[in-house]
Amino acid sequence: MSSIHIILIVIIVILALLNLRLKLRQPSDKRHFMMPERLGLHVSNNDIMHFLKDCTDDIKSFMDHRGIDFKMRCEPESMMGWLDTELLDRILILLLSDMAKHLDHGGKITIAAYTNQRYDNITLRISDNGSKFSDTGLLLIHYMVAFHRGTIRNEYFEKQGNTIFIELPIKKDAYETEQLESSSSSAFHIPSDIELHVPTIELPTGYEEGNSSLREIMQAPHSADQEFLRRAIQCVNEHLSDTDYDRQAFASDMGSSVSTLYNKIRALTGKNISTFTRDIRIKAACKLAKENPDLRVSDIAYHVGFRDPKYFATSFKRVTGEQPKEYFAKLRGEE
Repeated sequence: MSSIHIILIVIIVILALLNLRLKLRQPSDKRHFMMPERLGLHVSNNDIMHFLKDCTDDIKSFMDHRGIDFKMRCEPESMMGWLDTELLDRILILLLSDMAKHLDHGGKITIAAYTNQRYDNITLRISDNGSKFSDTGLLLIHYMVAFHRGTIRNEYFEKQGNTIFIELPIKKDAYETEQLESSSSSAFHIPSDIELHVPTIELPTGYEEGNSSLREIMQAPHSADQEFLRRAIQCVNEHLSDTDYDRQAFASDMGSSVSTLYNKIRALTGKNISTFTRDIRIKAACKLAKENPDLRVSDIAYHVGFRDPKYFATSFKRVTGEQPKEYFAKLRGEE
């Protein structure tokens, strides 16, 4: 066999191995929506523990439906830090849904979120009592965690289950300047040409790429999705000051189960129930502040359904890019 033939065989083998590797890394259509919808990392300063509780509260309804005992605890209960919340939300949904598939009725999943002594990273310890995870099953999650500059490892204990550790940096200086979220990159927005009882903000450039246009959904004549979204927004607006208006009550008003409501809202807006309601409440807060610029921040927070003014301030900054005090000062002409 000539040297040319040997070289050709080596090239063919290398190409075959690369092709196989790409196939293993490529998510199925079922998982494709979990990939980041925009290139680059977009981190913002948030109350991480509150965010994690909101995410897991939404997922709990899915776990309850499958008969899985699901628990979440945070240490400390509240802590600010820098994360890409959209990416972390997708990591959690993908990982927990995969875990649930490996569990029978009566299975258990627990999440513990805690920080190190320097408070510069957060660790998520996610445990179940199911069968062993395959390495290929975690490939996409590994990619997404690495994309967030984090690390992930999986341990399996015979007859006990899996324990997955995810560590993510939460200090601002862990990220590049261009990765820090600006005021123009808030996530879910209601189109400005739709008459709703909430302040309107334009959709960000590129938001609709690869997705059904929210603007088209809202404008389509006799659209079932349009009607669903209108009713969902109306339900939240009708219970703005009700701090006890939870997912169960929301789903009941919409005539659906919590899991159906969750899936529908995520399909239409790309957001979970908590983020969807939060954005509407913050926009209502903007409108209330414009109509009553002398109201205190805490008064507005309570009026739009926030029990904690500090969490309201965090959420307000997340949606508008400004602290409430800065926003109200502009309305009063103090700047």
